[in-house]
Amino acid sequence: MNTRKSNACIQDAQAFAAGHDPDPAHSCQVCRSALALFDLLRELHGLGACERVLLHAAALMHDTGYGTGAPKHNKASRDLILGTKLTGMSIRELMMVACIARYHSGGAPDPDHKVYRDLKPKEQEKVARLASILRIADGLDRSHAASAQTLYVDRDRAIVRIRVKQPESNPADIAAAVRKGKLFETVFGVKLEIVAE
Repeated sequence: MNTRKSNACIQDAQAFAAGHDPDPAHSCQVCRSALALFDLLRELHGLGACERVLLHAAALMHDTGYGTGAPKHNKASRDLILGTKLTGMSIRELMMVACIARYHSGGAPDPDHKVYRDLKPKEQEKVARLASILRIADGLDRSHAASAQTLYVDRDRAIVRIRVKQPESNPADIAAAVRKGKLFETVFGVKLEIVAE
């Protein structure tokens, strides 16, 4: 996907989120953190610009299911995303975006899960990697207070340490990110530490 199509795709995702997400400011904050983590962890995840667009779109739309009143908003987000169209994005890419958004909360990806089971193994792997990043970003804004101002990453062999600069201490967001980081540890085979600064 070229830059022009990528920009149009993200504009479509923003417009979709604006019409469906009851708290778009939270999703924008989660998106900023997710993209920052993607960039800082590039050496670990090995993904490129196309996958970054998938994460960007999924982060913007991950909470759109809240507007449906469905008991499982993450699955509702998946289904809503599958019903939309994003400029320049193939059906398979849209399926991946829907799954990344679906796995921002709830259970871990499973080969028997709806939509995820229809992806190819390499696509499933990308979904798991991107969803694990999105989960951490979502946890970092558990309070919806935009407490994660700047992120830094240090890696020491099998330990990934995320340092979070917060304007005011918000231990609940750090705790939520740690809790939601379990998928990241499983997917990448590392120990994750998240600390506030």
